[in-house]
Amino acid sequence: PEEPWVYDLEVAQTHNFVANGMVVHNSQLLKYVSQLSPRGLYTSGKGSSAAGLTASVVRDEDGSFTLEAGALVIADGGLACIDEIDKMDEKDRSAIHEAMEQQTISISKAGINTTLNARTSILAAANPKGGRFDPMKHAAEQIDLPPTLLSRFDLIFVLEDKPDAKRDEQLAKHIISLRRDGSTIVSPPYDMETLRKYIVYSKRYIYPVLTPEAEQEIQRFYLEMRSLGQDEGSPIAITPRQLEALIRLTEARARLRLSQKATAEDARAAIMIMKRSMEQVGRDPETGRFDIDVIMTGTTKTQREKASAVRDMVEKLCKDHPEGFELEELFEMARDVGIGSSFVRKVVQEMVRSGELYTPKEGKYARVG
Repeated sequence: PEEPWVYDLEVAQTHNFVANGMVVHNSQLLKYVSQLSPRGLYTSGKGSSAAGLTASVVRDEDGSFTLEAGALVIADGGLACIDEIDKMDEKDRSAIHEAMEQQTISISKAGINTTLNARTSILAAANPKGGRFDPMKHAAEQIDLPPTLLSRFDLIFVLEDKPDAKRDEQLAKHIISLRRDGSTIVSPPYDMETLRKYIVYSKRYIYPVLTPEAEQEIQRFYLEMRSLGQDEGSPIAITPRQLEALIRLTEARARLRLSQKATAEDARAAIMIMKRSMEQVGRDPETGRFDIDVIMTGTTKTQREKASAVRDMVEKLCKDHPEGFELEELFEMARDVGIGSSFVRKVVQEMVRSGELYTPKEGKYARVG
């Protein structure tokens, strides 16, 4: 191939496939990374045992209870690669919050009360709700994960399969050449064992410290992003959680170089990665502004303002029509201020689910109480 972005990953007993910057085969990437990590573990959101991702109390054949560790506990001190994280059990969904925030997992069942270490880095993958991402909606809305969990990831990337004439041609030529040459696997620059030793050494002996220049770079970026939200009505672009993530990324980049000092160059590289992630999932698609609430709460400031306006309209209609109002009346009021019918319908459905509205008769809505 003409560019180094093409490389091979072998799918055992099936076929070869090529991964690139527009990867759509999450499972194979996660498996490769888990094999590369010295203490790596690959699992699915459902988990392969009763313990799932966290931990569980199970009954033995003799009737006694024992504690069974899940993936995050087994991978303590290493990396857990979780495929289809959106499909994990409700038990794990609540427990994984503690694991990602506190690096521990607490168990209190069947007389067993303990806290397990889960000092585990997590690389996770999930598919969008509709199979493909809708460019007209923000990414967080299309991922079936609660915002409280999604916001705990330092970096979030959307991997889309977008047509690109040049890369598509390279990809086709590469795959065809593999068939022609007897499916010969292209050897990577470094074998896996060498990379594993490199990673082990860096984690065991390298503990980088930020230089004053690196601190200045991080602080400058953080303050610039914070200033975007100073104007009245402007969304908040970044929070201290992202600042902590930037520090971790800067130190990780220095560790990758086997350097005990994290320099300004490391900080700039971390900032570039953070900005790329924010541009993909941290922008309001309607205004183009950075809005961290997209990740933190699952809705943008623009959406909250529109929802508030619709609720005010509903309140007015309920007062004018105590017996109930028709949706078409609400649609007409919303159209006058530029709010679409689909958004209005979604807000009304949420109000019905929350018990604020009910339907006294078909086609009409009224306020409860």
